[in-house]
Amino acid sequence: MAFNIIVLAKQVPDTRNVGKDAMKADGTVNRGALPAIFNPEDLNALEQALGIKDQYPGTIPC
Repeated sequence: MAFNIIVLAKQVPDTRNVGKDAMKADGTVNRGALPAIFNPEDLNALEQALGIKDQYPGTIPC
């Protein structure tokens, strides 16, 4: 049995090392001041999809 697997992923601002320029005056995040990273929760979904791909030959990641 083979599957077609789609994993949706998003880039998010890296908030681990927030500096003084990370926030705008209106309280929103200044995305230009922070590097973009892969959403950590999305990495879990990608890892699971790759595990399914390895378990079922013929599975296609889309």
